[in-house]
Amino acid sequence: MKKVVLSLLAGITLLITSCDKADGVLFEDQSTAIKADKTSWTATADSETPDGFENTGKASALLDNNIATYWHTDYSVTNPNYPHWVLIDMKKDYKLVTVVVTNRQAATPNRSGMKKFSLEGSTNGTTFTSLGTFNFAITNDPQSFKVSAANAYRYLKLTALESQTGTTRHTFLAEIDVFTVK
Repeated sequence: MKKVVLSLLAGITLLITSCDKADGVLFEDQSTAIKADKTSWTATADSETPDGFENTGKASALLDNNIATYWHTDYSVTNPNYPHWVLIDMKKDYKLVTVVVTNRQAATPNRSGMKKFSLEGSTNGTTFTSLGTFNFAITNDPQSFKVSAANAYRYLKLTALESQTGTTRHTFLAEIDVFTVK
């Protein structure tokens, strides 16, 4: 009788865990996903720091694998308000599993960037599908955001929706990486 009950419990556990499974799981050894090579990718944004105002600030800094450089919206003259967006052309379709976003680096984590953002995917750069809305923590560490791998996308759009302070008009980020289905 014990064996029957244990077998029944094991079967129920298997049934429960097989329902509502994530589209992909990113293990520490990255056994189900791979980091996409972004060397040929391009990035554009609604706003960038003008030439000569800082040593960086362009959307392309999000793709250079260097957390010391960063994209920064223009706050020199126009200082546009939220929302702010960056659009990444990955040059081919990917089934995304996780998007990793790294804040602009500072001695103490920068507290005036974005607080909430959305991710969207697109096959043509004009029609977008929501991949979710997320909260962004105040940290220098990379932050991982899981998305559905149900569809493949060529374009990834991150839209900063609100600032950490509620009054800051600009935002910035150091890097964006994606992990894709192997």
